[in-house]
Amino acid sequence: MTSLMNSRKERFTPAGGFTNTMYVYVRNQDTTPLMPCTPAKARKLLRAGKAKVVERCPFTIQLHWQCEGHVQEVTLGIDKGSSVTGICCVGNGESLLAAEVCHRPDVKEKMDTRRMHRRSRRNRTWYRPCRFRNRASSKRSGRLPPSIKTNVEEVIRVVRQLPLPIAQITIEDVQVDIARLNNPALRGTQYQDPTRVDENLRIACLMRDGYSCQHCGKRHCRLEAHHLVERSHGGKDTLSNLLTLCERCHHQLHEGKLTLKVTGVSGHLDQMAQRTMQGKTYLYATLCKCAPLTTVFGYETAAYRKHLGLPKTHSIDALCIASLAKGEVIPVRETNSYRIGFRPRQTRRQYHDLPRKGQGRVRYQRYQELAGFRKGDIVRVKGKYTKQVHAIYAEGRLAFARVKGEPPSARPQDCQLLERGRTIIWENKA
Repeated sequence: MTSLMNSRKERFTPAGGFTNTMYVYVRNQDTTPLMPCTPAKARKLLRAGKAKVVERCPFTIQLHWQCEGHVQEVTLGIDKGSSVTGICCVGNGESLLAAEVCHRPDVKEKMDTRRMHRRSRRNRTWYRPCRFRNRASSKRSGRLPPSIKTNVEEVIRVVRQLPLPIAQITIEDVQVDIARLNNPALRGTQYQDPTRVDENLRIACLMRDGYSCQHCGKRHCRLEAHHLVERSHGGKDTLSNLLTLCERCHHQLHEGKLTLKVTGVSGHLDQMAQRTMQGKTYLYATLCKCAPLTTVFGYETAAYRKHLGLPKTHSIDALCIASLAKGEVIPVRETNSYRIGFRPRQTRRQYHDLPRKGQGRVRYQRYQELAGFRKGDIVRVKGKYTKQVHAIYAEGRLAFARVKGEPPSARPQDCQLLERGRTIIWENKA
């Protein structure tokens, strides 16, 4: 068996759209990922006893025999963000997997709380000699703050868990190419319209002006780069000749209904800093061990996405990043699209309650397990509802997230274990 990938392409519907075919991910007997197959092929393998289900989301099966393992080239595109990171796997001219990684926003707050309690404990001691820079982590070369390191390692953990044979990784490096600001003729991939201002310069202008209209101060609207000296009058496509205006002010200015209050901007080229990604050295060094790594600029992604007429989302940006090198036009799929979150194993900060008379220090979380069920496990309640165990009550019940029309808790006798708790949570977006 050379490949489990179904060779059938998406078919046009009478309405003119695409029929999205869902894919089931496949692992070999030695757990190495193979190319995905269709649900029909997966059902045949499961009924014949030649495979077993190992993951429910994303739905993944594992073969009971070691096949040849011939796979096609799969490219992973990563649109790294501070709050949400988009990833997309492209192979055989199709999008095989798309996901948005939602990073944990609570790490900085938890570190501040821990520091506050640590200092409070030290202030209550009778005597403590002065110690400065006594922590090994603070003296280590190349140390990353915990919040940034957590953000980067979440991407690394997701990439290592992807159920596809990744042959190439492409990641968006920085948003602006400084080398092309004064010479826009230094072009790489030609996707943008030559009649428009260079996308690299446009984004640099918006970044310099704080993404706000320099006439009315409006933000969070459509912004455009205005030439102070028009190109028809000899004006050049340089950063000093551009100014950020909103769409309304820009149109009124060209209609002669508005006069600018500013005279121009100059001298900002050397002062403007690129929006570099913190922790990217650590990220790149780790991802290089998984597959060959290449980088693209943010303006190239934006220009290609606008050229294809696609909306702005993290997963679509990742799709454009993965297909930018070959210039493939890959349709956006509604299936095999996921949202990835993270669940910490230790969900409570305090380990002990206040001392009680005759009991001393009483530990929190005494109910770690109940009838074989643990916090974080995925269970089926009364054969109907699929829930995740969030807590274990003292009266002997499993508690779940409250959803209208569904049980908030249940007895262990009414629950069936589907999957052990994981720290990486995959959810279907469709």
